[in-house]
Amino acid sequence: MPDKAVKILLTTGILCTAFAGLLWATMQDGTQYYLEVEEVMADPASWDGKPLQVHGYAANVMRRPKTLDYRFEIADSVEGRTHVLRAVYTGIVPDTFDNHAEVVATGRLDGDTFHIDADGIMAKCPSKYEERPTVAGDYNSASGAAASN
Repeated sequence: MPDKAVKILLTTGILCTAFAGLLWATMQDGTQYYLEVEEVMADPASWDGKPLQVHGYAANVMRRPKTLDYRFEIADSVEGRTHVLRAVYTGIVPDTFDNHAEVVATGRLDGDTFHIDADGIMAKCPSKYEERPTVAGDYNSASGAAASN
C-alpha cells in the first residue's frame, strides 16, 4: 500500500473511533427512562439511582415557609391512588403546579424518595389542550355556527 493510502485509512479510523466514543459518552449521560408511577413502584430497587422522568399527578404538596423547598407525592391518578412516589424538589415551580396537577418530574430515585433535578418539573395544563365538551343541539351545522333561538 502506498504511504498516502495508509495515512488516509489511519486518519479515517482515528476519526471514526473518536466519533463513536463521543457518541457513546453522550448517550450514557443523557439517557433517561420515561415511566409512569406504577412502573417505578412495581420494582423501585431496579430504578434506584438511575435518571428517570416520572409521569403522574401531584398530591399533598407542601412548601417549607420562606424557602423554595417542596415535598409532595406523585400519584398514579387523581382519584383512587394506588401507587404513590414521595418527591422532594428545591426550586421555582411552574404556575400550574398544585395538587391534582399532571406532572412530569426529572430526577433520581434514592431509596423511597424521588429527588427532582433543578428545573426538573413540568406541570401540564389540560384545559389548554383538551377539547371542550359540547352539548347536543348547540350547533346547527358542521361549520360550528351557533344555533339561534
